[in-house]
This record gives sequence, structure tokens and C-alpha cells, in this order.
Amino acid sequence: GDDERYVIQGVHMIIEGDHQRAWKDGEKHESRLVFIGRELDAERLKKSFDACQAA
Repeated sequence: GDDERYVIQGVHMIIEGDHQRAWKDGEKHESRLVFIGRELDAERLKKSFDACQAA
């Protein structure tokens, strides 16, 4: 793992990433996807990403 949180943000075809800050003591190191949009089908998105997981 990395000593700092890394955030990737994308809008349409533009994607940027950079280190944000050091992890806080006891903070859970996790990856998270956040989608912002109108009328997104949350269940379909979840199923699509779940289907991409490595065994």
C-alpha cells in the first residue's frame, strides 16, 4: 500500500489523479467508486463491476 490517499477523478474523457494526504491513524485503507449523474441504474452498475472482479 501507499502512505498517502490517491484520488482519481474523471469527467467525460478527462481523467486526473494525485496524492491527497497521508492516511490517518486507524483509517480504513479502501478503494471506493463514486458515480454522480442523473437517473443512474445503481443495481446495473454494481452488477457490471461485480462481473469484472478477479477470482
